[in-house]
Amino acid sequence: MKRLIIQLWQASLANPQLAATPFFFASAAAAMDMHVEVHVLGASVEMFIKDNPARHQTIPPMNRKLSDFIDDAVRTGVQFYACSTAMRDRQLSLEDLTDGFGEIIGMVTMLDRATQENTTVLTF
Repeated sequence: MKRLIIQLWQASLANPQLAATPFFFASAAAAMDMHVEVHVLGASVEMFIKDNPARHQTIPPMNRKLSDFIDDAVRTGVQFYACSTAMRDRQLSLEDLTDGFGEIIGMVTMLDRATQENTTVLTF
């Protein structure tokens, strides 16, 4: 089975208009029966904090909430993994994040997964 890893690095609440596209890619790839993982790095993790109202911003031109794009990806079976450094720096635990997170992983695990055979990595 093909594996797609989407790394969220620059996608953030600071630029929500740039944040919807990775979730479109993730949902489409999952619908194509690919194994899809989203690795959430740095400030991107803030898009997934349950009690952060900024995650519900409306994104033009589709006028949908950012959280709706994320929820679509979760419903299609996309698996989310949070960066251990991003979580530590923000003093967060998995319980602070929205549904869909498998676990907190570190750089070594991310690199191992990204370099496996039959894997494509997209960075947003």
